[in-house]
Amino acid sequence: MSLPTIEVVYKPATEAFRANPRDASLVKPAFDILSAQKGQLQKYYGLQHEDQTTAYAIIAWQELEDHYKLMNDAETYPRLGEAVKGFFHPSARQNMVHVRPTAEPYKAFEAPVTEIAWFTLKEGASKGDLEQQVDALTKAINAAGPSSGVVFGAWGPTVENDNLVALFIGWHSVEAHWNTVKDKTFSDMIAKISTIASVEVMHVPLTKW
Repeated sequence: MSLPTIEVVYKPATEAFRANPRDASLVKPAFDILSAQKGQLQKYYGLQHEDQTTAYAIIAWQELEDHYKLMNDAETYPRLGEAVKGFFHPSARQNMVHVRPTAEPYKAFEAPVTEIAWFTLKEGASKGDLEQQVDALTKAINAAGPSSGVVFGAWGPTVENDNLVALFIGWHSVEAHWNTVKDKTFSDMIAKISTIASVEVMHVPLTKW
């Protein structure tokens, strides 16, 4: 079975969603529309742990083209745009990234908290080196196992930006993540990656639809 394409959408949350980010009624109108689309697989939603203001929707598609077909649907896509106003603040700028994971990522999204890390290649650095190092980091973290608070990690390149690589890791807690990466093995790997890429990390407790 082929691997899904993962759509990551995030923007400032509505006041109602900030107050109760697990309230399924806020995402239901939008997620009902998504559920009816060809090739739409899994859906998750949550509020960023660090800022408590950014809402996230993570949507798995069988094929990237399935999402593009929805985006080009002149009747359905505007309805979806209205429906997401239950959790996405209507006046804020939306960010959308498509990730092609190298392993099925659902376990990372279904953990108590999901780390989302973005690695942006620095000028003059090799994308092949970055991908190799992120792959090695992911494998090492997965090998650390449950005793380190790891659930599962998966990484992949992004569609929109050839210099951007994404990493999703499921953890038992945010604290488990920070405690684990204090280990010299991981801190050295992350320091090495930081020489060729800028790194942005956030955590989102996701709810599966």
